Amino acid sequence: MNEAGIERAAQLLNAARSSLRLLAALPEEARPQSFADAAAVQDRVLALSGEKVAGYKLAGTDPASVMWGAVLASRVFASPATIEADLVPLLGVELEIAFRLDREVAADDLDWDAARFDSIVTALPLIEIVDTRFASYRSTPLLHRAADFMSNGAVVTGPALAGWRSVDLERLPVRLSLSGRVVAEGIGGHGDGDPRRTALAFLAAPARRRRLPAGTFLTTGTYTGLQFAERGDRVEADAGPFGRLEVSFSR
Repeated sequence: MNEAGIERAAQLLNAARSSLRLLAALPEEARPQSFADAAAVQDRVLALSGEKVAGYKLAGTDPASVMWGAVLASRVFASPATIEADLVPLLGVELEIAFRLDREVAADDLDWDAARFDSIVTALPLIEIVDTRFASYRSTPLLHRAADFMSNGAVVTGPALAGWRSVDLERLPVRLSLSGRVVAEGIGGHGDGDPRRTALAFLAAPARRRRLPAGTFLTTGTYTGLQFAERGDRVEADAGPFGRLEVSFSR
């Protein structure tokens, strides 16, 4: 993907985000061919929009292939929250555990293990709101979604848990309800077992090449699958020892 293609994709995605008008597809010359292309498009969208990054949505456990999407500071809400449904019309919701960096991580700091990671982060519960700048989320190719900030629409955060290191993250009790109807419940259920594996892969990724300021959070994938709310729904998430979160969507 050349610079002109990156610029074209970024212009289209930025316009779609700001206007809330969905794209049918990216034109052929603006279609990412690798995650490196998608990450370059993300970076250009950030430059065009002037938005600040609060965190990253992560996917994968191999430092050589882990993917990420920026989470915009303007799209971070504290629980309990009310969000206009028109802002995130796909209304996909997931219960996740995120890790907040308690100190800065340099761009070239790639040597990580679990003990070191645990010493510099604090864990917190989070509802990710999945959204898209494309007319059809399901039929949009993965790399196009990756260029679109990994289909992140917003996040709703709960308070950090100081004693999180004593929690078995592979057996976390979770429940997700939509207006009182339980749509996902169980013990554990994270696709990678322990969500720290995803965060470690990102920190160790040679392609990361970016400084991570203290306070940046890393959200690591769903415990409850991807569920879809409707306008007017109240979403309630229970993350066991991490507590409960709530977000309501306007009609």
